[in-house]
Amino acid sequence: MFRKKQHKRGRLLITGAVLLVLLVAGVIVSGRVINRRAVQMSDRIVTQIGESHWLLLQGEIDRSVQLLETSARYVATHDNASPDELRILCSTLLETDAKAGSLWFAAADGNTLRRYGREAEATTETIDNNRQRLCDATRNDTVRSAVLEVRGHGSWVLVRRVTDRRGRCRLCGVDYPLDRFYLRMTEQNPLSRSSATLFDAEGVIVYHPDSGRLGRPSRDEAEIEAVRRVRSTGRTLVTSAQSDYLGVAEQRIYYPIEVAGERWVAAVGIPRLVIEQEIDDFHLYTILTALGSVLFFAVLLVVAQRRWRREYDLRRRTEQESAQLQLQQLLEQIDPHFLFNSLNSLYALIRCNPDEAREFTLTLARVYRRVLERRKQVLATLDEEIDFTRQYFSLQKIRFGESLMLSIEVDPALGRRRIPSMSLQTLVENAVKHNRISDRNPLRIEIRTEDEWLVIENNLTPRDDGDAESLGVGLERIRSVYRFHTDREPVIESCDGLFRCRLPLLPAEE
Repeated sequence: MFRKKQHKRGRLLITGAVLLVLLVAGVIVSGRVINRRAVQMSDRIVTQIGESHWLLLQGEIDRSVQLLETSARYVATHDNASPDELRILCSTLLETDAKAGSLWFAAADGNTLRRYGREAEATTETIDNNRQRLCDATRNDTVRSAVLEVRGHGSWVLVRRVTDRRGRCRLCGVDYPLDRFYLRMTEQNPLSRSSATLFDAEGVIVYHPDSGRLGRPSRDEAEIEAVRRVRSTGRTLVTSAQSDYLGVAEQRIYYPIEVAGERWVAAVGIPRLVIEQEIDDFHLYTILTALGSVLFFAVLLVVAQRRWRREYDLRRRTEQESAQLQLQQLLEQIDPHFLFNSLNSLYALIRCNPDEAREFTLTLARVYRRVLERRKQVLATLDEEIDFTRQYFSLQKIRFGESLMLSIEVDPALGRRRIPSMSLQTLVENAVKHNRISDRNPLRIEIRTEDEWLVIENNLTPRDDGDAESLGVGLERIRSVYRFHTDREPVIESCDGLFRCRLPLLPAEE
């Protein structure tokens, strides 16, 4: 019996020892694998954070150029615009871009400009030498920019030369104070774990967290060389550097940014201290566990799992931030787009029917007020969208009369379900814009619910001059909202002379 017990105990000790060795070996191997995965994941997170900041900068710059282009189109088509009309135009456009300081206009052969700010009355100013050189270098159908001294402060100035219908050459410009530019970016990305520097085509710093560096070139030779390489090649460059602003080591990614035909460079720095510290701690735990017991091994597995989960959650959060940034840029494109299309319709009515033009103007003011109220709203209830679409349709009804018809049949029980904000208006606008409408070819638009879907349908009479690209922008915006909030996708089809869009109804807000 004693020998039997001794034999059994020996076998248990050997088994325990083998298990301990296997467990320790498993911990070491698993630790190395997890450590390697953590490093790879950290690199991906760094890349995603950098791209998120880069996309934000590119989007804001694109918005600036679009604002200038919108004002130029207006000047080109409204050669007799009064000062009050220009003031209203500028006030409206400045509301769409918080970082803009003022809009201005000038004759190409003159030496004065007319400036419209956010609050002050319009002022007439003499064009200084630096601004004059920028204006002289600007050609038709191109946008030029430079960092200039404006009223004692550094500003990014954009200029567009345009010829109106009378053949007169005009200059349209917008000034962006550099401090306002940085404030806007901070408001857009308040929880950013990165810092960025934006260099213009001449290497001058346009955007930086240290205001003392704005409007000046870089003093860092390595940074100057990196900017030169990216500007010449157009390819992203990754370097390791010491942050002169935070005083810590960082991974710095240089991105090319297109600005009105010029190539700027954005340098996004992501501190690696926290991520590297976590990786070092994990490595230490792995070594200690190899020398410990089975109990410590189990504890380490729990710690490793938690750390991996934290890294995973961080990556998912970063992906969400990047997706939300792109979505917000798409959403904010609708304000100037809607306004410009409506102004074109108003202009056409003024020429052919002034009485209807006055009614159109009043209705447009009411509808656009709703647009501004809903600009930050991503989702809206079905009832809200139906109500807003009816108001928008009344605008088009003024113009087209009985040639345009709208039928709405929705289940009242689905009124609190949600869809992308302004999606119905976008689809109705696309139907009006891209189809021929006349007494002989009336446009019939039908909106109805089918189970868990909202169906928007219209007959197809495509215009020969239709803008397929603008149609795609509106539909892509709707798809982007659905991709962000759900796995369900809109269904869009054209067949048998009908265009049909089926939008999934999202759950009501809890």
